[in-house]
Amino acid sequence: MPMVWRIIYTLEHIIEQKGVDIGMSELSQLYNLVSHGSYRYLFKCKPEQPHPILKATKNDTN
Repeated sequence: MPMVWRIIYTLEHIIEQKGVDIGMSELSQLYNLVSHGSYRYLFKCKPEQPHPILKATKNDTN
C-alpha cells in the first residue's frame, strides 16, 4: 500500500509523458483510501483490480 503522494506523483508523470487521461473516477475504481494514523493515508488496491503502479514504494530518480 504505497503512500498517496507516491501514487499521485507517478500518475502525474504517466499523464505528462504518455498523454493518458486519468482522473478521480479511475482512481476510485482502482483504489480504496485507507487511514494510516494521524493525517496519513494510503491507497489500497481493490481486491478485484490488479495493481496498476508497481514499485511506487521505492525511491526512483528516473
